[in-house]
Amino acid sequence: MKKIFAPAALVFCVAFSLLMCILKPIPHGFGYGYALQLSVALLALWAIYAAGPRLIFKKGVLVVIMLCGLGLGLKNLITIRSDPEIVRAYGTVFEALDSGKNPYTAGTIFHLAESHEPALGNFNYPPLEIWPYYVASRIAGTWNITVLTITLLLIQALSCFILIPMFPRIRLVYLLPFLPIFLFGEIKTNPAMTLLLTALILWFVKRESESPRRIYGYLIAVLFGLGLLTKFLIIPLMAAYYWHKFDPKRLRSLIDIAVGGGIAVATAILVMVPFGVTAVFKNTILFNLILKDRAVLTTFFPNVLSGLFSWLGLGGLYPVAAVATLGASVLIAPRLGRFPAMLTAAFTFLVVAPTPEPQFVPLMLFFVIAARCMISEERGQVLPGVWREPPPERAAAAPSGFRGRRLLNPEANSGAGANRPGRTAAPGSS
Repeated sequence: MKKIFAPAALVFCVAFSLLMCILKPIPHGFGYGYALQLSVALLALWAIYAAGPRLIFKKGVLVVIMLCGLGLGLKNLITIRSDPEIVRAYGTVFEALDSGKNPYTAGTIFHLAESHEPALGNFNYPPLEIWPYYVASRIAGTWNITVLTITLLLIQALSCFILIPMFPRIRLVYLLPFLPIFLFGEIKTNPAMTLLLTALILWFVKRESESPRRIYGYLIAVLFGLGLLTKFLIIPLMAAYYWHKFDPKRLRSLIDIAVGGGIAVATAILVMVPFGVTAVFKNTILFNLILKDRAVLTTFFPNVLSGLFSWLGLGGLYPVAAVATLGASVLIAPRLGRFPAMLTAAFTFLVVAPTPEPQFVPLMLFFVIAARCMISEERGQVLPGVWREPPPERAAAAPSGFRGRRLLNPEANSGAGANRPGRTAAPGSS
């Protein structure tokens, strides 16, 4: 039953999104295709994760992934607009900063309302989504779509170069096909900082699993704190990561959770202080949860849950339903593996978010690939031709899951029962 819940839920999301596309039931709703696009992508990502590395690293699959990334990148580059809303919004943020105003209280930040008429309000992204682009504008001496695109590409390229050394035992030729979609998959909006922080978090999670040290735990907590100040996808990843540590037979696990979570929250608060913690919270989290307030400054693109409640005329109950659904997906984390728990929470977040966010699909693919590789390494599962054998001097120091015949003789792992896709855990399964 557990194994079919995730795909069944995602199939329902696809069906409901398709129904909304056909009926267009919400008077002030636009862009119904985004919810369908996101739901289909999430179903495909679940299938990739469930299939495991044996399918992921098939040459035919890699060719398809590379062509999709190149095609999507080309489409994004040739359809990019010269003066999109995001460029104008950031331009007014920089003007506010230069004049000594707080962009979360200034009331001068550019938005496009549902009527497609300009509207002025406060900034609605967390603070870490300001500084990279502000610095880029100062270095370039101007601010336009070219500066934004180059900044996004540089940040996303850095994320790619974190992925490659993260897995030195995987042959480079098997990782390169993923780079086009990570690099060019989204360049019209700004998920780049979320991707970068996610990559850094996964890097240190891997280091911690290979060589448990207290310092890695502290660094992960600080990175989660900074990640909270990028776009909101890291919120469910952090919640699931820490709650997965809960062990009812070991009450000290609550102290470990409190220490890690406390460091993360304290880091986020310290960065928010110059802008006002309350002002940031009100204009980011609350702004996105309260649909009627959000509609004043921006267009409403119905997502699965927000579309359902808006269709039923229960938009006021949406925040409660969204938080409760996301909370339930986090609470089951101790019953799952670490990465299935984090993926389950992330999938749920994307479904219950107020608007569909296809911009996070490349990031989710990044997470799926990295998580799948880490799980395989932890289990000592290797694929002939994909995984390199370690140098003799490093073999003795390899993690326990790597030692022995499986590590040093990859061909021995290709026999019956080795690394069967059916033995891998999917999001939402134990």
